[in-house]
Amino acid sequence: MSYETCFRKLPVLETTRLRLRQITDSTQDGTDCLDFINDYSVYRYWGAYDETKDINGRHRPKKMTRLDYHYKETMKEYRTGRELSWLMELKETGKVIGEIVLYDFCISKQADIGYRISKQYWGQGFTPEAGQAMLKVAFESLDLCRLQVRCFSNNTSSIRVAQKLGFTQEGFIRNGAIINVMTDYYIFGLLRDEYDKHPVSDLEVLVIE
Repeated sequence: MSYETCFRKLPVLETTRLRLRQITDSTQDGTDCLDFINDYSVYRYWGAYDETKDINGRHRPKKMTRLDYHYKETMKEYRTGRELSWLMELKETGKVIGEIVLYDFCISKQADIGYRISKQYWGQGFTPEAGQAMLKVAFESLDLCRLQVRCFSNNTSSIRVAQKLGFTQEGFIRNGAIINVMTDYYIFGLLRDEYDKHPVSDLEVLVIE
């Protein structure tokens, strides 16, 4: 598996509890994805909604209802070579509970990691588990040199995930841009030589070509 082949065919990854795979246009995927896309506690940190301009929450985005919405948006980014996005599917039930994304690639050597998961599955270790799979793929297969995470300064859950994955806090950005929102945020980084000292070995990550 290489950087180029991932953009031709996204591999399926399996961890202890998760199957990480590409989104499909199925009704089930559409329904499950709308659960976290429409959840305010999730999308408020995704960079598409500026709550500082909507203090009373009167103008929150209308809930998405089209089942093909996330499929079309995700595949558009994938086909143009901008993002690699995996759904987090519970192996036990087949339910999609979130997604994890590699995006903002720079000269095929650097990328950001983004993650979001339905609120009912917070605090159960699913995001760090998926994140470890991303580290393994990014550094061992895609040959990236650097990964980074940008977290809203008040997004304590995302900050904890970055720390659990071994990222180092490198800076605090004042009123910087995350997608369509200007906000204060932290930036965390992890280099390949740092990963090589502590590679993901205690988690089985099965790559299914």
